[in-house]
Amino acid sequence: MEQINDSVEILNIVKSIVYHLNITNLANMTRKIIALPINNIKLLEEVTDIIYDRALQRQNYTHIYADMCANLINDSKFNKLITNTEISFQKVLLKKCSDVFRTLTKHNPRELDELKQIMQNKNMEQQMFIGALNSYQFEFSKKVISNCRFISELYRKGAIPKKIILSYITDLSYENEELQLYCLCIILQLTGPILSKTYDLNEPVDTLLFAIDNYEMSSTLKCLILKVQKMHSEGWIKEESNKYIGNNYTKFSELPKEMKNMYTLKSYNIMALLIFDECYDVLFNFVDNKKIDQVIHLLKMNKFLIRYDPITFIVSMILVALEENQNIRNYAGKLLDNIVKKKLLSNHSIQSGVNKVLNDLGIKEEYPNLSNLMLDITSQFKVKCL
Repeated sequence: MEQINDSVEILNIVKSIVYHLNITNLANMTRKIIALPINNIKLLEEVTDIIYDRALQRQNYTHIYADMCANLINDSKFNKLITNTEISFQKVLLKKCSDVFRTLTKHNPRELDELKQIMQNKNMEQQMFIGALNSYQFEFSKKVISNCRFISELYRKGAIPKKIILSYITDLSYENEELQLYCLCIILQLTGPILSKTYDLNEPVDTLLFAIDNYEMSSTLKCLILKVQKMHSEGWIKEESNKYIGNNYTKFSELPKEMKNMYTLKSYNIMALLIFDECYDVLFNFVDNKKIDQVIHLLKMNKFLIRYDPITFIVSMILVALEENQNIRNYAGKLLDNIVKKKLLSNHSIQSGVNKVLNDLGIKEEYPNLSNLMLDITSQFKVKCL
């Protein structure tokens, strides 16, 4: 192969290779990448980004990209440490996978800030923003689910150590949201037949079965959990086809109603976090000045707070109060009650917001005495919510 030294040319070659990769040309394309002079960290990271991003985009070919990555990792010429560093292709790839996996419970702050700027655009209609937020959540979910599938395929090909895949399974076994349960199903479906030979998978499978009995979830996820249970009960002999949410859909708008519910619920939680700081300012304006008319004026001026969804505003206000002392929680209850009197909120919205907090498993876990803390707030309401 003619010597190539230009980074742009190298990246273009890699793009061409991974964009057209298939089972037939896998060996030849892998050799072409190995032959490229990738000799600095920046270039290695950019090459890894191209391979990784394409692997997640072409979901029907994920196993082929995992094959390529395994071959690159096993090639001593390609996977060598970059000069004077401890960086290799395997380490860069695993960091990318790990970073995305960790976003299962934490969203990218910069992306949320960008969404917040969109939300503050007074020209944006309510449904347009909610649609944008749901689409963001859909794309986010597809990425982390595809990442879990790719991680699993990498393990099956011998490209990542068992301890890493086991750490992911352990982490997901402590989660209870639908997205995390999907990811746990996917990883177990793909890695269970191998892991079960040396590792007891009873605990993660029990986590899934416990979720069916105790949490609300879509029928799609229930079916997926039952397939994993069947594989487990049969000794992981038969490997079921790997199905996951969003497999046949490219946009949020294409999803069936039942599948949309998962994203919509998550969007409520994101929106509550987006307006947390503003709710903090409103609450402490009331605490410091004791003037409800001043707060009402502030809310009317800043329609951002209540405009998009009153229930989310209530949830966010409660989340602010839960972090404070009993006196502040009492003030939060008085504030919400006064806002109802001023007809900016309805009793129904208050009831719905309170119920969302009380039924949120993550909040229950964070505040074991949640009912008592909530009573400090709801005892100030004219209409009791507990």
